[in-house]
Amino acid sequence: MGISESAGAYTPRSLNSSILNRKLDPGAKVKSDVERLWKIRCSLYKKEKLTKEEITLLRSLISDTLDLTGRLRILVRENEDFTNQEVETYCRDMNGLQLLFNNIVEIWQKVPDPEKSKHKDEIVSDVMELSTDVTSIVGEILLVLLQRFHLNIVPLLKPLHGLFYGLGLHVKFNCLDKDLINSNSAAGIFSGFLSGVLQLFRSAKILLKRLKFEDDASVAKKKLVQTNIASFVSDATVSHGLHSFSADELRDMMIRIGNLCTDSFYTIGKTSATLDYIDLGDGVHAVSPLESLGSISHVDFVQCPIESRSLLMSGIQLNDGQHYVSDIFLVNGNAFHSQEKITLRAPIHHSSFPASATVRVKTKSGDKWIDVDGDIIAGKCEFRASYMEAFVVVAGYRPYHREITPAGFTYMSDDDSRIRINFPQNCFSRPCIVQFRLIQLNRNRIFSYKETCPDECKYITCISDVIFIKHDDDVIINEPALVHMPIINDTDDYETELVVFRKREDGEVELIPRPSAMRCESTGNCYTFQIDRFCGLALGKANKRQLKKNRRAIIDEFNLYYETEHICTAITMLDKSSLQSGVVKFWTEVVENRFLKRILRMRMKEGLYEVPGSRSPHIRMKDYDVIRIDLDGNMGKIRSLSSDHYFISYLSSSNQNYRSFPVEPRRDPRGRNIGVINYYRESGQEDVCIHLVAVDTERFLISGPRLPTSHSEAKPPSSQTGRVTWSRGSHRSSRSVRSTIAYRSMFEDVPVLSHQSLLVLAGALPLEYATTLGVALRVPYEDILDIKALDQPPVITNFEILWKWRGKIASLEMVDALVSALREVKQKRLIDVIMLASSEKRHLKHSDFSHRHNCVQFAVAPS
Repeated sequence: MGISESAGAYTPRSLNSSILNRKLDPGAKVKSDVERLWKIRCSLYKKEKLTKEEITLLRSLISDTLDLTGRLRILVRENEDFTNQEVETYCRDMNGLQLLFNNIVEIWQKVPDPEKSKHKDEIVSDVMELSTDVTSIVGEILLVLLQRFHLNIVPLLKPLHGLFYGLGLHVKFNCLDKDLINSNSAAGIFSGFLSGVLQLFRSAKILLKRLKFEDDASVAKKKLVQTNIASFVSDATVSHGLHSFSADELRDMMIRIGNLCTDSFYTIGKTSATLDYIDLGDGVHAVSPLESLGSISHVDFVQCPIESRSLLMSGIQLNDGQHYVSDIFLVNGNAFHSQEKITLRAPIHHSSFPASATVRVKTKSGDKWIDVDGDIIAGKCEFRASYMEAFVVVAGYRPYHREITPAGFTYMSDDDSRIRINFPQNCFSRPCIVQFRLIQLNRNRIFSYKETCPDECKYITCISDVIFIKHDDDVIINEPALVHMPIINDTDDYETELVVFRKREDGEVELIPRPSAMRCESTGNCYTFQIDRFCGLALGKANKRQLKKNRRAIIDEFNLYYETEHICTAITMLDKSSLQSGVVKFWTEVVENRFLKRILRMRMKEGLYEVPGSRSPHIRMKDYDVIRIDLDGNMGKIRSLSSDHYFISYLSSSNQNYRSFPVEPRRDPRGRNIGVINYYRESGQEDVCIHLVAVDTERFLISGPRLPTSHSEAKPPSSQTGRVTWSRGSHRSSRSVRSTIAYRSMFEDVPVLSHQSLLVLAGALPLEYATTLGVALRVPYEDILDIKALDQPPVITNFEILWKWRGKIASLEMVDALVSALREVKQKRLIDVIMLASSEKRHLKHSDFSHRHNCVQFAVAPS
C-alpha cells in the first residue's frame, strides 16, 4: 500500500507555493513541474500491471524527480539567510520528493515478474541513483537548517519521517536484490547510495538531539538510534570504500541501513516537540550561545564505560579535599571543538556542599587535565568550554596564601573566623609563602554513616574541619605554632580523649594525642594546641581504649568522614522480567551503605529483587578499586560476553557501579547443585575473595529434588543425572511448579525451540539479522525496538526477540516457520543446523555453530 495523502500528502495545490515554483535558477531547465510529476505518479499507481509504455513513463518520472533534486540543491546552496517561512517551503519540497520516491519504489514492485526481469537493470539502477540524490539533498538541507538554532525545525519531522519509511522499503525490495549485489557495478552503485545515507544519518542524529520525548521508553529508543547511527557512521567511514567488499558484506551493510531507517521511522514519529537546548547525550546539555550551538551539534557525550574508568582517570590530580561529584563523561566520536566557548550543563551526583566548597570541572585535552570554573544551577553543573575530550566535575576548597616573615603572623581563616594559627617570631628558617586551605567536612555524611554503619563509626565522637597548612620543602620549622580551632558538635565524655589527626603529604593519617589542648571558656567548643609539623590538621575526640588497642580503626573512621574511603555493600539481584523469557539474569551492584535503602527501593520498582541471603558484609572501597565477578557451581557465563563485562571499577560519584549479566546452566565438575557468584577485589598481586553468594538454583530449576544451599553441605545427588534445565518455576508455589513442569513438557517435544536452544541460536545470530528475522517471524516492530532499547548484551537482545516470537507454547509448525524465516533472511548456515537438530530431536549446542561462525565475514560489526 502507498502512503496515504491524508498522512502528510504532497498535493498539487500545496506545490504551487513551494520554493521550486517560486524561484527558478536561470541555468536550470526543468522538464516538467512537480504538479505534472504528481499526476504521472497517480496514473501509474492506479495500474494493476504496467505495460512497456508505462514502464518508459516510470523511467521518465524517475528522471524528472532527479532533476528536481538537482534544482533544489542549487537553491539551497545559493541561499545564505533562512527564515521560518523558507523552512516551511523547503520542507514542502522535501516532502514532495520523498513521497515521489516512496511511490516510485512501490510502483516498481507492482510490475509483474516477466516484464520486471526485462527492465530490471535499468529501473533498479535509476531508483538507486534517485535514492542517492534524495537522501543526500535531504541530509544537506537538514544540516544547513539545524545549524541555525533560531529556526523552527518542527516542519522537518514530516519529510524525514516519511523518507525513513521509504528507505526501509527501498532497502528491502531493491538493495538486497541478489543480482544487484552480485553484479560487477555493485560497489559503485552502493558507494553512491552509502554516501547519501551517511549525509542523511549525520543530520538525523543532530535532529534527534533537538527533539523532546516525554516518556522514558521513547528516550531510550532515541538513545538507541543515536548510538547506532554514530556506530554505523564511524564504521562506514573507516571502511575506505566498498570495492573490496564481498557480496555477503554488502548485504550485511544494507540490512544494517534498513534496520536503522526503520528504527528511526518509529522513533521520530513519537514526538513533535523540540528542546530549547541541544541534548548531547547522557544528560549533558549545550545551552548557549545559540548562534554557536550548531558547531558542536554533532558531538556525543557518553558516561565512561566501567572498564575504562581506571585508565582514563589515572592522569587526574586532585587537590587537598577535592572529590568527584559526577560521573566521567567522554566525547564519543568527533571531538568537542568550537571557536567560541559553549555553556554546558552536566548532571552531578549530589548538589549539597559545605558553604565554602567550590565546584570545578576538570576537562581533558590530550594528556592534560585542565581546571575550569563551574557553578551549580538547578541541580546541574554549568561550565564553559571550547575544546575537550572528556570531563568530570569535582568539589573542592579555595586556597589562601599569606607571607610569613621572621616577625611572626596570625592567620584567621576567611571561611571560619574561629580558626586561627599563630606563628611566633622566627617560626620559619626564612620568610616564605604559606598556603592555607580549610576543608569543611560534610556533616550530613558523618551523621548518615553513624546511623547506617554504627560498628565502624563509633570511636570518633566529634571532630573539627580540616585545615591544610603547606610551605616550601626547604623551610625549617624552628618554633611550634599555636592552632585555635572549634570542634563541631563537641561533647563532654570522660571515655574520650582529644587527638589531632594529621594528614601527611603521602595521604597517610597520623593520630597524635593532645590531652594538653586548652579549651576556650568563652566559646566552649574551641581548643588551642601546639603543633610543629604541618599539612592537614583536624582536632577531634576519640575513644581512649581504642587509642591504646586499635588506632587503625580510628584512622579508618576518619578516612570515611574525609571521603577518602566509602563503606559499601555488594548486592545481588535477579531480573524478574528476564525470568518471563526463561533467562536467569543477575544484577550485581556496589552501593554505598548510606544509600542502600534508597537504591533497593529504586531497583525493586525496576523489576529487580534481591536474592535472599546474598548481601555482602561491609566492604571498604576507594575510587578506582576494581571488583571482579566470577561464576562457579552449576551456572556459568554466557560464552559470547567478554570478560570485561564481569568487572566493576568503583567510582563513588557515579550511579553506574553495577553489572547485569545473564547466566546459563552447566554441569558442575564437583557435583554441586548450587550456583556460586564470587566477588574478588583486585590487589595488583593475588586477587582477594571478599564475598561469595550461594544461589539456590532449585528455585529456578525443575529437575531433581530440592537441595541444600550450604556450600559445604551440597553433594552430588544420586538420583539426578543428565541435563540441567533452567525454568521460571519456584518451589514456593505448588501451582507455579505444576505450570512450569507442564510448560517444560510442552517444549521437550520440540527441543530445538527450547529456551536453551534459542539462547544458543541467539549467540550465533548477528544482531542485525535478529532484527530482520524477527520481522520475518511477524514480531511487531514496536516490540523489537522496545527490546533493542533495553541496552542489553546482543546475545540477550537476540534471544528476547526470538522468545517474543516463540511464546509459551512451541510446536513443530514453528520449526518450519523459523526455517522459512531464516531462508528469507539468507541464513542457510543456520537452517542446516536447526534442521539437523530437529530431525535428531535434540537441543542446539554451541558446538553446532563453533565451526560455522567464520563462514560469513561481516563488513560492519553489529552495534
